[in-house]
Amino acid sequence: MKQIFFLIAALLSMTVQAQEYEARSEFFFCSLNDGKTMADVVAQSETYGKFSTDVGTKYAQAVMTPMHGGDTSDYDYILWGTWPDGEAMYEEWGSYANQYGGWSASNSSTSPDGEAGTCNRSIAMFNSAVTHNRIPMTERDEKQPVQFVQCTLKEGATMAQLYAQAEANKEKMDKAGYEGWGIHYFFPYLGFEDVEYDFVQMNHWYSYEARGQMANTWGDFIEKNPEVEADMSLLVSCKNANSFVSQLIFNNM
Repeated sequence: MKQIFFLIAALLSMTVQAQEYEARSEFFFCSLNDGKTMADVVAQSETYGKFSTDVGTKYAQAVMTPMHGGDTSDYDYILWGTWPDGEAMYEEWGSYANQYGGWSASNSSTSPDGEAGTCNRSIAMFNSAVTHNRIPMTERDEKQPVQFVQCTLKEGATMAQLYAQAEANKEKMDKAGYEGWGIHYFFPYLGFEDVEYDFVQMNHWYSYEARGQMANTWGDFIEKNPEVEADMSLLVSCKNANSFVSQLIFNNM
């Protein structure tokens, strides 16, 4: 965590050219309650989406289940919420704290029976969208693959250099025909104690077809463009990769 406060300050002061956009995200690590299934989790998230719509908060929520998630003994799924900015984050939290109980009681006939899961850990992070190659909505899977890896800047490297390198790599990937993917950097904000990394990199794909195409051709691409990995390795080191299936349940942003 030696550089984390510098990183957050740098992130907040960067120009729009350094990133596509900045948002805030939260992650809840949850276990299914007895007798509940992931269908109940989705239904409960959908209900909260209706509440968010009714009160007018800017919030989106996805459900992630482990694909190759490492040790998941402490949770069955992750709820991933996102706001467009800090103001929206605290407005939504305020509505949850002060209004959701009454709304839920008034809408009990359409609400799931009982809590779908118990969440024992929650964190909030700055969410920096780095680069994307988007595909039409009609070509996207409902459930999409995402991968996370913990990263630390190397001595003397800066976030500005990292964003620039990511953009340079994107240009080469675009020319190679890679479509349907994106990269985000998540910086610790709330709920952390001792953090052994500077940020978490998320790679995501809008379809499993796009993920498979990249997996199948990446070796040849790097052989022709070795600087893509070599130049990035001069700036950052990453470890502890894992992957999940992500399903967007509602988006009121």
